[in-house]
Amino acid sequence: MKLLHRGEVMLFDELVKENIRDFYDRRREMELLKNGILECRRIILILGIRRIGKSSLIKVTLNHNKIPYIYIDVRSIYRQYNYISSYAIHYALESALNRLSKSSFWSKLLDYLKNIRGVSVMGVEVRFSESPQKITVIMPQLFNALNDWASDNKSKIALVFDEAQYLRYSKINFRSIIAYIYDNLPYITVVLSGSEVGLLHDFLRVNDPRSELYGRYMYEIVLKRFNREQSIDFLYKGFQEYGIEPPTDIIEEAASAFGGIVGWLVYFGRLSIDKGLSREVIIETFIKGSKLVKEELSKLYKRSPRYRYVLEAIAQGNTTWSSIKKYITARELKPIYDSALYEILLTLEKMGIIEKVLEKDEIKYKIVDPVLQYAVMH
Repeated sequence: MKLLHRGEVMLFDELVKENIRDFYDRRREMELLKNGILECRRIILILGIRRIGKSSLIKVTLNHNKIPYIYIDVRSIYRQYNYISSYAIHYALESALNRLSKSSFWSKLLDYLKNIRGVSVMGVEVRFSESPQKITVIMPQLFNALNDWASDNKSKIALVFDEAQYLRYSKINFRSIIAYIYDNLPYITVVLSGSEVGLLHDFLRVNDPRSELYGRYMYEIVLKRFNREQSIDFLYKGFQEYGIEPPTDIIEEAASAFGGIVGWLVYFGRLSIDKGLSREVIIETFIKGSKLVKEELSKLYKRSPRYRYVLEAIAQGNTTWSSIKKYITARELKPIYDSALYEILLTLEKMGIIEKVLEKDEIKYKIVDPVLQYAVMH
C-alpha cells in the first residue's frame, strides 16, 4: 500500500484537522470565518450537527490565516467532570494560553501578561497563581491584556469555546463575560461552536431582555452535510492518499448510506484501510458507529423513556405528529398529552437529533444521523 504523504494527517485520520492540506473543501465557510474575525464581528457562531467538522473548520481557518486563538473544548471538560467547575475552567484556560508559547509573538505577549495580578510568568510558561475559585477575577484582566496586545500589534485574537452549549452547566456566568468582551474589547472575537444548536441559543438567551447578551448581534456560519457528489469525491480523495482506486459501486453506496456526515465517512474510510474495502465494511461502520452513539442515547433515555419511544417511532417510519403520538400511546397503554409530546420533539430538535421537513404539504420528523437511527433500532 502506497502512502502519498506518510507522516502527515490524512483525510481518513480521526484527529481534528489543523492544517489546510489535510482538510477537505469548506473553503466558503473558511472565508466567512476569516472575514468575520478580521472585520471585527464580535460573536461568531459555528453551527452544525455532531461529526460534521466544526472543530476542524475553526482550527484550520485560524491556523491557515495565522490568527492567534485561545481554544477550549467545553464538551471534553463536561464529559470529564459532568459539570463545568471553576477548577476545570482555570486549568483549561491556563493550558490553552500556554499552547500559544510556540507562536512567534509569545515573547511579546508575555510582557502584557506579566502585569496581571494572579498570573505568574515562569520562563516561557504562564501559571495562574490565584486559586481556581478566583478564575472569574483573572479572566477580565487576562482578556483586557490580550486585547491590548492585539491592539498594539494591529492583530485580532479569537477566543474559542467549542461545543459552547455545555457552558450552561457552569456556575460561572459566561454570558456576562462574553457581553463584557463584546462591549469593551474590540480586538477579541468570541467564537462559539455548537452541535446542539437550539440549546446553544437557549444558553445565550439573545432574545431574552433579562439576558446579558440581549440584543447583541451574532454572526452565524452553518456547516451543512456533504451532498452525495461531495461525499463521493471525499471518499475517492481519501483512498487515493493511500494509493487505492476504490470500486465505484461501493463508494456510491457508502456516500448514500452515511448521509453526508463527514465523521462517518472518515470512520468508514479508516475501517476500509484496515480491513479492506468491501460492502461489508459499510455494515460494520453502522454496527461499530452505533456503539459510539449509544452512550449519547443512554443519557437521553435516562431523562424519560418517552425519548426512546419518539426516536423508535421515527426510525420505524412513523414520522408525522399523529403517528408518533399513536406509537407512544401504544407503548405506554395510555394517551400522551400534546404539550408533553411537543416538549420532547422540541428538545430533540434543539439537540440536533431530529429535524422537521415538509413533504407534500405535511410536516414530518426525521432522525438526522443515519448511524444514530441504526442505533435506535438495534
